[in-house]
Amino acid sequence: MEQMNMNTGTQTPQTPEEKKSVGATVSVIIIVLVLALGGYYFLKQVPTGSDVLTPAETQADSAISSLSTQGTSTDLSDIQKDLDATDLSGLDAGLSDIVI
Repeated sequence: MEQMNMNTGTQTPQTPEEKKSVGATVSVIIIVLVLALGGYYFLKQVPTGSDVLTPAETQADSAISSLSTQGTSTDLSDIQKDLDATDLSGLDAGLSDIVI
């Protein structure tokens, strides 16, 4: 009988601090995973700028490509030819879109 009393007296109960720290760690890991998955989903839904081109951007691209075909000569006659070949008719097309 004495041996039984000695064995029961030496048992140490688990402290609640260990359970709290494990629960907090698991909760933090779950929250981080949910945030990471949400961020990944959000980034996959946002269209990139190269996916959507408006007609104005398409026209701007054609104007830029036509300007790059101009000559690099510094001779006055070549500069005049480049100036005559440059289309400046739509130069003010985007002015009405600018908000001041």
